[in-house]
Amino acid sequence: MRTEAPASQTVARAMELLRLVSSSRREGMRLNDIVEIGELSKPTVYRLLKELVNCGLLMRSPDKRYFLGQFAYELGLSASAHFHLREMCQPYVSRIAQETGDTVFLVVRSGPDSFCLDRQTGNYPIKVFSVEVGHRQPLGIGAGGLALLSWLPQDEREAVIARNSVRLSMYGGLDERRLRRLVEEARGAGHSRIADFAIPGVTGVGVPVLDRVGVPMLALSVTSVSARMAPSHQGEALHVLCQEAAKLQGLLNNTAPALRK
Repeated sequence: MRTEAPASQTVARAMELLRLVSSSRREGMRLNDIVEIGELSKPTVYRLLKELVNCGLLMRSPDKRYFLGQFAYELGLSASAHFHLREMCQPYVSRIAQETGDTVFLVVRSGPDSFCLDRQTGNYPIKVFSVEVGHRQPLGIGAGGLALLSWLPQDEREAVIARNSVRLSMYGGLDERRLRRLVEEARGAGHSRIADFAIPGVTGVGVPVLDRVGVPMLALSVTSVSARMAPSHQGEALHVLCQEAAKLQGLLNNTAPALRK
């Protein structure tokens, strides 16, 4: 007789599959890719995917790739009315983009991933569009995601790194050892810096925005082509970034209860 997984475990596994599929928004994901990355048996993954498709949270294309479905879109629209974080941060993100001339990302944590909440571009002629609004990727990828990861409590940080270990190699050969080194460098410098892993020829610097107990609420990053991000320009970008992050941190810590109404 088959033993059913506890309901809570089934829900957790289904949510993990949703996160994986949403990380490949344009390309979608095939069953075998989800099995490999999700570390679940193929029958389990297939059963969960079928249920998620039936309820509209996922859809399956003719070439057997899975994408977020119509109901996921409807849920996002319904939830958006209750979350004001992007609107509160928008003036700070825009000022950083205007003063540095570069591309600025606002990212938040979503489980083991970072989620791009906003992106603004400056006037530098070469734009970096490495991440779209709504994109998710493992924590530690990108300057903003690295800032979020670096300022997590150590036990939580290690759990995230272990959970994402299978996925790291997809980003320029990054692995647990290299990621831990980047975390150490970020904590020592007071800001994150990452180059070439996600996209060759692109460098970014980032800082966390912390709550009252020192846990990151979000991160801001400035990204440009590596040729532009010489030490002098990095210093200028970090000066602006840290100033605006400090102001935003003060605002959010004074209005935290009002972020979700």
